[in-house]
Amino acid sequence: MLRHGVTTYPRGTYLGSRIDPPLSPLGERQALEARGALARLSLSMVAVSPLRRAMETAALAIPPGVPQERRRVDARLREQDLGDYGGLTWAEIKGLDRDAAHAWRLGAAAPGGESAGQMWRRTLEAAVEIVTDLPDGAAALLVSHSGPIRALLAAARGLPPSEVRRIRVPHGGLRSVRVTPTVLRRWREAASRI
Repeated sequence: MLRHGVTTYPRGTYLGSRIDPPLSPLGERQALEARGALARLSLSMVAVSPLRRAMETAALAIPPGVPQERRRVDARLREQDLGDYGGLTWAEIKGLDRDAAHAWRLGAAAPGGESAGQMWRRTLEAAVEIVTDLPDGAAALLVSHSGPIRALLAAARGLPPSEVRRIRVPHGGLRSVRVTPTVLRRWREAASRI
């Protein structure tokens, strides 16, 4: 899994799926750095969020040897829809309604947005579909956002959604999961519970 690089938006701003700025020069460098690590893998499939920052990251990071027919855009890998909170900082969100802000941090939907559980479900369903279509021993790359990547990592480890904030996913950072039968079972169970 590859998180998109840093964007042109100010640090500390929650983007969600409605705010979609381009990569900054630093974000472009992060994507190019990831390319070196990805070039050592034999990728059988690449799935990318349709958001601009993920698409730009993929364009720079995916090694040229991965054919177009093995690349696809998957809307289920987009970041959580933050509704009215998109484009705001934590201080601005708390200033709107402190109780609603804290409920959102615990997984509730932002006003006009989707809940963490809704994002988890669609992300886990996409990942299960992608890996079950792969030949044994094959590698896939998902180019996405912190929310979906954290959901996949947390569910793979058997962690509940309340523990997801402990998982760090830096911009331009690669994270991997060896999809064992246990991980696949956890992903399926988590998607059906949420």
